[in-house]
Amino acid sequence: MRRIRDPQQKWMFDPFDGVLSSMARRRILSGWQGIFRTVVLDLLPVKELSRHFSEDMGCPTKELYSMAGLVFLADFFDWNALDAADAYMMRSDVQFALNIEPGAECSDRTVERYRKLFTEDELAVQLFRELTITLTDLLELDVSKQRLDSTHIFSHMATFGRVRLMAVTVKRCLTQIKRHAADDYQALPEDLRTRYASSESKLFADAKDTDARARSKQQVAEDMLLIVERFADHTGINNRTSYTSLVQVFHQQCEVVEGRVVVIPKTGGDVIQNPSDLDATYDGHKGSGYQVQLSETCSTENDVQLIVGAIPETASAHDSQAVRPMLEQLDANGSTPEQLLADTAYGSDENYAMAESKGVELIAPVPGRAPELEAGELTIDDFAHNELTGSVDACPAGHCPLQVTRDEQTQTTTVEMHAATCRSCPLVKLCPIEETPDENGNAEVEFTDKARRTAARRCEEQTEVFRERYSQRSGIESTNGGLKNRLGLGQLRVRGLGQLRVRGRGAVFRTILLKVSGWNVLRASASEKLRALVQEKLEKLLGHGWAGSFGQVCAVSGLPSCCHRCLQTRSRAVDRLRCRSIDIFEIQCVLMA
Repeated sequence: MRRIRDPQQKWMFDPFDGVLSSMARRRILSGWQGIFRTVVLDLLPVKELSRHFSEDMGCPTKELYSMAGLVFLADFFDWNALDAADAYMMRSDVQFALNIEPGAECSDRTVERYRKLFTEDELAVQLFRELTITLTDLLELDVSKQRLDSTHIFSHMATFGRVRLMAVTVKRCLTQIKRHAADDYQALPEDLRTRYASSESKLFADAKDTDARARSKQQVAEDMLLIVERFADHTGINNRTSYTSLVQVFHQQCEVVEGRVVVIPKTGGDVIQNPSDLDATYDGHKGSGYQVQLSETCSTENDVQLIVGAIPETASAHDSQAVRPMLEQLDANGSTPEQLLADTAYGSDENYAMAESKGVELIAPVPGRAPELEAGELTIDDFAHNELTGSVDACPAGHCPLQVTRDEQTQTTTVEMHAATCRSCPLVKLCPIEETPDENGNAEVEFTDKARRTAARRCEEQTEVFRERYSQRSGIESTNGGLKNRLGLGQLRVRGLGQLRVRGRGAVFRTILLKVSGWNVLRASASEKLRALVQEKLEKLLGHGWAGSFGQVCAVSGLPSCCHRCLQTRSRAVDRLRCRSIDIFEIQCVLMA
């Protein structure tokens, strides 16, 4: 049975009087707890979460807003399930943020159950979107200028070389065969079973030189082929994850040529890296795992900068493919920028043209090495291009062309000049135009629209204006570092790279999005404007002057001020009050007319 408490419902008595000191309450005002209590709780996907529970049958659930919030905080602060349950029961600031009274109970199994629901329903996607939109509006952020970058993330798995990967996959499969089909396991060659036996196998770790490693690689490939063929029609084995992952790794790493198994020299990045995490892939520069594309505001007019776009991906996804989906996400969230700063990996001509078609100026260096030019050498960008007609009006020296032809299918433009004019031109040695060998004796230059745009962008990169505009891009690197160092987006086992507590696409993507959402909460807590809004909301929920009422004693009754305020609202009655300001003991007061 669902149990839901509206976060906007006021408490008759403040349960944290006497539990939190006045200093602690001031910390709440300036920390994430106040924002979580007044802003984030309302945005949690409780409606979607409640669909898994009956409206009027069964035992009552934990309060659903608090449990959804606990899942958020657990990934936000990199807690395991037991840490999260302990915080729910023992940490007063967490209880305040989750809108629950001291004395609440929760087990680690409950936390795992709600985490699973979050993952299955992809609720982190919805939460990140709603929270980002809300904080952007409350802070009145200028989103017209943003910076885009990706950061690499390890899931909770070991990193293997190719031989080790194949050997571990074989060992896992043999373990399941031995457990569920003992007779078929005993029928396998003894030397194969010995190579992967738990107590004896080194999984080819003793192969030290090049020849030994090559022999090991060939041996494990042949073992994989034998197991794949032997159990292909075994109904008790061929539907198990350990066998299907073995088949997948075999086809990614090996191929059969003329009846002989051969290890593929290069597999690319979109292959399994560990049978414990079948979704993780490989990046040639950063290694195996996942990554996340982040777009952050960078306008100097903003009090704080927030991440307004986040797209988790596997490591093999190339940055050049991220611009379109990021702009689509930003557009759906109402955060489309006018300028998007990015590094060279995003600066392809296709991305530049696509962004321009959406009204976004992509500011990124041109990928690839620039052609080496002599001092003063001209490029096709130095020709006078008519942006309205798409034609060329003049050469770099100002001479009108003899003829300009354009092929729309290939988007190629050809400019012809009088050869005599070019010979007498003082810029002829610096100009890219060349004489044609035909009888007309003309000179011409041919270029594509892409080549012209690229030349123009390379010229712009050399200007001081471009350097000044592009200088703000580097600020997102500190955001990447903050996510990893402060929020545990990765335990830094390698400089600049991180490792999460979870593995598998669903859990990894959920954790990434909730950590990014938590980062936005932390950044928003640094805004004086939002702090004032939080204080105003908390006073409405918990009573006027709540920030200064802790520890104060009424001069008339001698009671803590919170109790005195409550007693004043009652008439001619005897009431037993549970007062948490005096260490949970009962007092009896008689009010006279």
